[in-house]
Amino acid sequence: MRVTGFIAVLLVLSMACQGQKEEAKASKLLLISFDGFRHDYFEKVPTPHFDKIIAGGVKAEGLIPVFPTKTFPNHYSIATGLYPENTGLISNTMYDRERDAFYRIGSREAVEDGYWYAGDPIWNTAEAQGLVAGTLFWVGSEAPVNGRQASYWKVYDDDLPYRARVDTVITWFTQTDRPAVDFATLYFSEVDSKGHAFGPEHEEVYEAIKRADELLGYLMEQLAAAGLADQVNILIVSDHGMAELSEDRVILIDQIIDVTRVQMVDWTPVSMINLNDPEYAEEAVAKLKAAAEERGTFRVYTKDEIPEHWRLKNHPRTTDVIVVSDNGYTITSRNRLNFFIQGLPSGTHGYDNAAKDMEGIFLAYGPDLKKGLEIPSFENVHIYALMCKLLGITPSAHDGNPEVLQGILK
Repeated sequence: MRVTGFIAVLLVLSMACQGQKEEAKASKLLLISFDGFRHDYFEKVPTPHFDKIIAGGVKAEGLIPVFPTKTFPNHYSIATGLYPENTGLISNTMYDRERDAFYRIGSREAVEDGYWYAGDPIWNTAEAQGLVAGTLFWVGSEAPVNGRQASYWKVYDDDLPYRARVDTVITWFTQTDRPAVDFATLYFSEVDSKGHAFGPEHEEVYEAIKRADELLGYLMEQLAAAGLADQVNILIVSDHGMAELSEDRVILIDQIIDVTRVQMVDWTPVSMINLNDPEYAEEAVAKLKAAAEERGTFRVYTKDEIPEHWRLKNHPRTTDVIVVSDNGYTITSRNRLNFFIQGLPSGTHGYDNAAKDMEGIFLAYGPDLKKGLEIPSFENVHIYALMCKLLGITPSAHDGNPEVLQGILK
């Protein structure tokens, strides 16, 4: 009887510990992207709601994007913890030789086709381990990756009002008629759009930053009203920064090579070029490299020469040659020049991820995160492991290092 009683006590203690363990893992997680929000935008205008998050949470000096510093590769690397050579999303526009097909971000057929996406995005990792996920919106979430999607997801709609997006996620977190989500994403594009149209130092961008701050305030109000203020960990990121453009900083690539004899997969600020004409390949590379040395405004790499730290070269979709322009330069052609100047975007991204103005933001706030902590800039592939830790799940294979962000946890 004593043994039986002792075992009973152990069982009670075990159940109590298990309950505490489950309670510790009960916090929900919300991942938010403000596209194109550069690391220094907090200094441009008053941002009282962001300031509250920063004071009560964690702020990184900047968030280092993967290369190329474009929207689709970076959002998907954040979601998977993988570099582009391991996700397959090497740019916003890609060509796949095996399929003889292009991936373009404006193509519904491509965006919703799981063929293009490798890795295990965080919503799938969560769902596979018994959690419920909802994505509004995120790159890769509209496609069945490895045959799986989040329980709740929506086709991207840029016209969906921002407050309605917040309301949708709050509903997902609190609904009782269907399974409530444990993990959700939100995405807002205005800061990026204004940065492209007007440049990063324009008043229109500053007003967009203010509206982003007001939106964050609305989100926090709605979380509090729903009784979730102390139950949700929030990660706020951006995919990249923004650089100024000028019509005086233009590289006319068709003055260097015959673009009709190569395949121009992507144009600017990183030209991705396939050399499909074997009789012209060597000449094209020689001309590009000679021009790069002479002008000093861009760099040229054959596929095997691409720097290892970009983690881009080891994928079949990576082109035979890439031309990487210096910050603020645009690669175009004489035929496209007038159109470019007439509709000149004043800002862009995609450049070397070592450039400071390509860095985005990282903020972390919630019951499981430290308060008032500032950390150095870090690569965005490390966020996936952090999200898994916050959700209490086991990560899939990834390129990040869990130790990088371990120190921000309570």
